[in-house]
Amino acid sequence: MKRMIVIVLALFAATSFSADILMFKHGVEFDHKGHQTEKVGTCTICHEEQIGKINGFGKEWAHKHCINCHKLHNEGRPANCGGCHKTMGLLKR
Repeated sequence: MKRMIVIVLALFAATSFSADILMFKHGVEFDHKGHQTEKVGTCTICHEEQIGKINGFGKEWAHKHCINCHKLHNEGRPANCGGCHKTMGLLKR
């Protein structure tokens, strides 16, 4: 029982102190709080090993995991470059 309480408190603390909106390169805004509640609902979907920084997170990880999830749950979620990268038109090619 004590272990369950510790786990619940750890999850509560992780969600309580996480950023609402995370900003990434090229204008990518990630609604972390929204993904925690209504969209994904469980931390372990993205944080496979532990709560906190995602091991291996970067361009390749995001393109593989985020886009696949958006396509699977296509309800107005961005699934193309310009949908997430708000500055794509401003980038030098």
